Amino acid sequence: MSEKIGKRLFEAFPAFFYSNVVKRKATKDTVKKIFAVSFFGKGESMDLRKLLLVIVGSFIMGVGISITIAVNLGSDPMTLFWIGIANHLHITVGQANLLVCAVLLVIVFFMDRKQIHLGSLLNPIVIALTTDVFVNLNFEGASYLLRIILMVLGLLILAFGIAFYALADYGKGAYEALVFTLCDRFHLAVGIVRTSADIFFAILGIVLGAPAAIGTLLAIVCMGSGIQLCLKLLTSQPIKRILLKKAK
Repeated sequence: MSEKIGKRLFEAFPAFFYSNVVKRKATKDTVKKIFAVSFFGKGESMDLRKLLLVIVGSFIMGVGISITIAVNLGSDPMTLFWIGIANHLHITVGQANLLVCAVLLVIVFFMDRKQIHLGSLLNPIVIALTTDVFVNLNFEGASYLLRIILMVLGLLILAFGIAFYALADYGKGAYEALVFTLCDRFHLAVGIVRTSADIFFAILGIVLGAPAAIGTLLAIVCMGSGIQLCLKLLTSQPIKRILLKKAK
């Protein structure tokens, strides 16, 4: 049953796109009517440097996530949720990522669409492709100490990827967009909302059967500080000059 539901969910969007865009020979105006949003304002064009930051940052995130999954000591809360969804719908973790992000972006779209930009769509796609490429990566046979070290390394790589992606300022990732939207709507501190959301998605992942261990706790406690540290590193001189020049 769950496998059929998963397939129907992934068949739904292509069918919608065909009937509403391809079949109608959609122009740019038609697409705008369907999605009710335009990424680029009048006179604004795609920034290739920002696009590169989004793609590279998302790829790095995917590598970090793949390592935490391969270690099997628990993952960050959102990845834990993806694993639970993947197990129940019999799909890959990458596909579960796309499904969850699509739902979150739809919610954000109706609550605060200014959080969404081109990067918001590219980010989950690149992460999904990366995690599916490394799907056979497995470190469970390694010693427990080595797995702990690899877990920390995976989380550090993930934090660096998130910081690298954030430099582009090309739309927030689905999870971050939801957090900031809730903060703005209900006038709450980012830390409170992010921690609460982490706990919520971690519990959902565990309920769905995803393995939780020390890695999940490490992610909840350390990811925020790790991202902040990486942002500080990436925005320092001369790295800032190299990465952000002409990316405004």
